[in-house]
Amino acid sequence: MENRKAKGPASAVAALGMTSIATQVILLREFVSVFQGNELVIGVVLASWMMLTGAGAFLGRLSRSRSTRRSAPAAALACAGILPPATVLLLRAGRNVVFTAGSMVGILQALCASLVILAPYCLLSGFLFTYFVRLFSAAEGENSTARVYAWEALGGAAGGAVFTLALTPFLETFQTLFVLLIADLCIALFLARNARARGATAAMIILLAAAAAALLTNGADTWTRKFLFPGEEIVYFRDTPYGNLTLTRRGGEISFFENSTIMFSTNDVTASEETVHYCLVQRPALRRVLLVGGGMSGATAEILKYPVQALDEVEINPWVVSAGMRFAPLPVDGRVSVIEGDARMFVRTTPHRYDAALINVPDPATAQLNRFYTLEFFGELKRVLSDSGVVSISLLPAAEYQGNEARRLSSILYVTLGRVFAHVLIVPGEKNYFLASDGPLDIGVTRLVDARTIRTEYVNHFYIDDTQVAARSRELTAALDPAATVNRDFSPVCYYRQLAYWLSYFGFMPGPWLLTAGFALILLLGRFTVVGAGVFAGGFAASSLEIVLMISFQVLCGSLYQMTAILVTAFMAGLAGGTFLAGSILPRGGIRSFIAVQFAVALLCFLLPPALLLLAAMKSSPLLVQCVITGIASGAALLTGMEFAIASRVRRGSTSAAASELYGLDLFGSALGALFVSVYAIPLFGLMGVSLVAGAVAAGGGILCISVRRNYA
Repeated sequence: MENRKAKGPASAVAALGMTSIATQVILLREFVSVFQGNELVIGVVLASWMMLTGAGAFLGRLSRSRSTRRSAPAAALACAGILPPATVLLLRAGRNVVFTAGSMVGILQALCASLVILAPYCLLSGFLFTYFVRLFSAAEGENSTARVYAWEALGGAAGGAVFTLALTPFLETFQTLFVLLIADLCIALFLARNARARGATAAMIILLAAAAAALLTNGADTWTRKFLFPGEEIVYFRDTPYGNLTLTRRGGEISFFENSTIMFSTNDVTASEETVHYCLVQRPALRRVLLVGGGMSGATAEILKYPVQALDEVEINPWVVSAGMRFAPLPVDGRVSVIEGDARMFVRTTPHRYDAALINVPDPATAQLNRFYTLEFFGELKRVLSDSGVVSISLLPAAEYQGNEARRLSSILYVTLGRVFAHVLIVPGEKNYFLASDGPLDIGVTRLVDARTIRTEYVNHFYIDDTQVAARSRELTAALDPAATVNRDFSPVCYYRQLAYWLSYFGFMPGPWLLTAGFALILLLGRFTVVGAGVFAGGFAASSLEIVLMISFQVLCGSLYQMTAILVTAFMAGLAGGTFLAGSILPRGGIRSFIAVQFAVALLCFLLPPALLLLAAMKSSPLLVQCVITGIASGAALLTGMEFAIASRVRRGSTSAAASELYGLDLFGSALGALFVSVYAIPLFGLMGVSLVAGAVAAGGGILCISVRRNYA
């Protein structure tokens, strides 16, 4: 910055952006962990974040730069650093105070909780954007909305790169937040000294010492996590690239939790035996068996009761394996091979053929888990199975009566398996087990167990009646819909139905709420300028595109957590680059340039589906997929940054009015896009359809601006 007076605000804005993005990533992880969430919770939290930040930007009009004290920027930045650790503390400590311990949290409850908990930080963050625009503009004598936007984006890119890539893989949550706080306080100290505010300087030094002491003590994570598992002894926890992993002990049983949702427990004989024996007794000769997930639960020991020659156990999260070896070690047997990595990537590349494949993963409650219930995955499995190989996958707790959503979900899985295999059999147990094979399948499980002389504690004729199981199996199969939609990678209807099944517990459906919110926002747009409406449409399209890219990478390659950090960093860097680029190549760009960029965003959305289909058809390496998706995200962000910079020049009126309106509408559009896409649109329209919807919204914003372009000439 050439103007010396603007150096302080510039560093403060960059620090604010750094704090905001790093905090957003950390808090998203915390909300998913505490509320046992999926993409629905992610969409709700992102929408709350953006709406509150946008509201804060509108409140920023109340700031008055002339009456601001010299210490205000330093104090504001210190508050922005202190609030994130306080927010995590409130979230963990309050979860089982406000809600019953162990109970599921409804979507409306999660929305209200996120609005309350995020309000202090997000309102402050949005308020400070408008406030810093005033400071910049006063120092430079011109409207500096675009420049502040660019500096914030640069800080966000730095925050994404440093904190989500370099620190969070090695530090616990509070350690990362304390490092972030120390960085903010160092910049705040610099600002206070520059402003010659002695009181603020002394306060920053005291806060720095306190933050350093908290970082070195390193007990906050252990202490606060105990609030989430009352009555349990926490023996291990770790924030892994695949989610938070926590192991608890009660009596002699070790329970494995991922994001506060139980994965499995040791000594659960019933679940282990049903998982294994319903499938393996179907074939008299088993040479090689594939087990996907849950080997530490006891399934491995049950499989080794058969004379198998080799057992390949695939676990995507290596920390599950390392923790399991400490607290629930696998049987020592040379036939067992533990493979750490994504099961789909393993199945695509393995040279082995299997006589049985046990897909021991949770229900498709997330887009990540849905990958193991799709037509594409079952086709990949069939390629590595022997001619009469058997696949087993479970779904939903078994019950005498299944509601509509449960039947729809079961129908989708049954029909999808039937597209690949000649025979599909449902074996009811604690869960419904779907067996699929091109060879014959037998419902008389306990008869086969007795014939094979397999020693079992539960799956035998003393506890299970084959006749009753067969009757229940026929009832379940007869109730299914043979015309159900097939579940695919890019059209995850199984995930959508699992989501609807979860929401049915609370009597809540997202459609009417989303339509109401969208209608209210459209009415709200009528109070702002057409350029503001265009920025809203651009924010909607960019946010939708970002979520589509994230889930597309998850579909194609597996783990999303690390890629999320890369995409966030690339997106923020693209925003900064686009804002600066608009000032250099379009220094006088007006409404025509704004319209052109708007249609460029729409074109990018329309071109995304064929690009994704091409990547899928090529079965590209994860590195190539990562590079392509990161490039597309950067391109979308570049256009969004250019759009905002041009809009800040085209938008007429006072500086604070322009800054608050454009920034607020950009965030409101992004909020609606995040909520609409993650909660409703992707499961309903598929990833390809969402891309087209986002493109149509962006094009609609451009068409709207064309109709009034003469007013901005």
